[in-house]
Formats: sequence, structure tokens, C-alpha cells
Amino acid sequence: MTIRRRIAIATAITVAVAVAAASLASYLAVRARLQGDVDASLRQQVERVLRVGPRGLPPPGIFQRGDRFGGPQVYSQVVTPRTSLSDGAASRGDRRRDGDPGGQGERVDDVSLPVTQRDRDVAAGTSPPYFWDAEVQGVPLRGITAPVASGVALEIARPVDEVQSVLQGLGIILLIVTGAGIAVGAGLGWVVTGRALRPVTDFTAETEALADAGDLSRRLPVQGDDEVARLARVFNGTLDELESSAEAQRRLVADASHELRTPLASLRANIEVLQQPGTLPPEEHAALLRDVVEQTDELAALVTDIVRAGETTVREDEAQDVRLDDIASAAIERIRRLHPGITVLEDLSPTVIDGVPERLNRLVANLLDNAVKWNNPSQPIEVTLTGGVLTVRDHGPGFMADDLPHVFDRFYRSAEARGKPGSGLGLSIVQQVAQMHGATVTAANAPGGGALMTVAFLTG
Repeated sequence: MTIRRRIAIATAITVAVAVAAASLASYLAVRARLQGDVDASLRQQVERVLRVGPRGLPPPGIFQRGDRFGGPQVYSQVVTPRTSLSDGAASRGDRRRDGDPGGQGERVDDVSLPVTQRDRDVAAGTSPPYFWDAEVQGVPLRGITAPVASGVALEIARPVDEVQSVLQGLGIILLIVTGAGIAVGAGLGWVVTGRALRPVTDFTAETEALADAGDLSRRLPVQGDDEVARLARVFNGTLDELESSAEAQRRLVADASHELRTPLASLRANIEVLQQPGTLPPEEHAALLRDVVEQTDELAALVTDIVRAGETTVREDEAQDVRLDDIASAAIERIRRLHPGITVLEDLSPTVIDGVPERLNRLVANLLDNAVKWNNPSQPIEVTLTGGVLTVRDHGPGFMADDLPHVFDRFYRSAEARGKPGSGLGLSIVQQVAQMHGATVTAANAPGGGALMTVAFLTG
């Protein structure tokens, strides 16, 4: 069931409850008013008898008609504590028919009002007067029993069929009004809901069209500042992130393919030469084997860089207290072993940070490898760690102005770097690992020449 249909149904139910409650209240109010008027007229009849006294009592068992000039027909009957005073001979009376202008009426069969023990108690003075309802010869009556003298009570009743007719007609009208109200409420609810939900419908249609087209560059229109507009803005932001992610994935695949093609081709060529025995002197054969091993190491390092380039977060179960100065010291020792001609000056203060040792080791190693690649062999590499700030300076050519904004871009290599080994991922991974650990990394040209890499960690 659609939202529009659910809201329309809920509106119809709400209108139905409201109209039904109003109709019921109206019906009860009219009924109470009409019944109150009948009771007031009966009470007036009793008061008139009380004013006149015993002379105003009707003969026993005679049904008296009401007001001669158009009032409702009234029946009366005297009651004693033991029985009704009506008898078979005297209970004949006259009863005015509708449209009988003479008022004499026509003779009817013997009729008497019902007498109960409570009526006798009223006559005996042991029970207060009360109103009652009854039906005599198929005619609904509303009556009152009240004491008029010692040991005598008077029953006075009048037909209420006209009241019931009015109430029945009113009930039919109210039922029609209730049904019409429900129908109108449902229709208006459907129309108003359609207009109110039109932005949601448009939003749904746009998102479905976008999903069918598969075009991540499309954006949803945003109008106003309501909930739908805010939802559209959030959805557009999600599309921005998704488009950036898809573009980064495509760029990663394309760059990785480009970077892997060259070392794989070179490795294949060297292996094919090695497959032909006797074609190379022993010393060239050994040199080619070493070249194959180095190319394999470079290829493995490139694959590792590509894999690590996709890591973006540090899991809570991986994080631990890490001595960053120990990691830096171990990385410096590795550089000294691999490059005996390189001098590394270190100034490392004890520093503890919350992180992953393997990734932090990769960060420091990449910084040192980059420094070794560009450093002037006759000059030292300077590594300092103090106050949570790690700096690595080399004495190479430094960064070109055009290259400096792209130092940390994935697979970016300057024109000078294309003749050197590497994948263009080293500094990108440095930035990524730094961000994963809440640190910032910057690249600049050091005073006096060379590159200066700075990583600022948050220390506890």
C-alpha cells in the first residue's frame, strides 16, 4: 500500500470518527431536548390538576384528550394504593383522531394505562413521582405518575410517536451526512495527500531514473528547505562520494595497470633471455639474474603499495600504544644496512602514540626510501622526532613548484622521477597512514635545498 493511500485511509477514518461523534452528539442533544419538552408538558398537566384540586380530577378510567386547539392528545388515569379506579364500564373514552376539528373524537375500545406497584406506592405516598415509557395499543407513550391527593395518584401520558418520527428522520439525515462526510474526507485526503507528497513522488521518480541510467554525474533538483529538500541534499552528497569513489577506483585500476605493465614486460624479457642457455657470458648471466630478483622485489613492493592504497581506517582491535621513536630507529638501521654509503643523522625523542605498528613502520620506511632516492650521497639525511612531530629532510633537488601540489597524489610521478625506480604510491601511502592515525603530513622545500617531509601526530 502506498503512502498516499495509507494517508487517505487514515484521513477518512479520522473524518468518520469526527463526523460520527458530532452526529451522535447532535442526535442525543435533540432527543434530550424533545424529551425534555414532553416531560415539561406532562409536568404542567399535573400542576394544573393540583391547582384546581379534586374537582380537576377526571372521572375514573376516562381518557381525557388534550388541549382542544391542537395540543397533543393526553391520557389520564387515577390510581389508588390498591388498584386502578378504572372499570370496564367507565373505561370507555373518546380519543381524537388527526384531523378531527370537532374535538369529540370517536369511540374506541376499552383502554387503560399500565399500573405497576410503583404507581400504587406513589399513590400511597411511599414513592416519589416519576416519568415512565410504555406502549398501549401500539402507540408509544411518555407518562408521569404523581400524587394529587391523599391516597390518590394521577397517571398522565401522551403519545411520543411524533417525537420518535422526528428522531428517526434526524437519524437518517445524520447517517447520510456522516457517509457524505466520510466520502468527502477521503476524497479531499486523497487530493491533498497527492499534492503534499508530490515532492516525494518526484524524488522517487528521479532516483529511479538515476538508478536505471547508472549515471553518477546526475544530481537531484533541490528546491526550498523542507524535509524533502534536505533529503535531496544528503542524497546528492552521497552521490558525490559515490562518484568520487568510483572515479578513484577507475583511476586506481588504470594507473595500476599502467604501472604493472612495464615491470612485467621487463621481467618477461629477462626471463626469456635466461631460458636460452649459453647466449650470455657467466658474469652477464649472473647480473641478469640479480636484475630479475630486483624486478621481482619491485613488483612485489608495487603490489603491496596498491593493496595498502585501499586501506582507509584503523580497526579498534588493531590499535595499540606504539613507540614511534623505536619504529623510526629500526627503519633508519634498515636504510643503513641497505645503503652503506648513506649517512643518516637522527634525533629521536621517546614518543608514544595510538596506532598500528605495521602501518606506522610503512609510513617511516616510505619517507626514508623517498629521501634516499633523491638525496645527494655526499650529504646526510636528517631525521628528527620531537613533540609528536616527525621530520625527514634530504639534500636533493627538492620539489618543483608545479609538482608540489601533487606530491601525495596516487601514482603521481614528476618528470625527473620517471627515470627512477618506484610506483608513485609511496608518499600517497604516507598521507593515507597519517590520516588514519589522525596525523597531518606536509611536503615543502627545506631552507638551503632539499625536501622536507613533516608528519605531526597527536600524542596522549
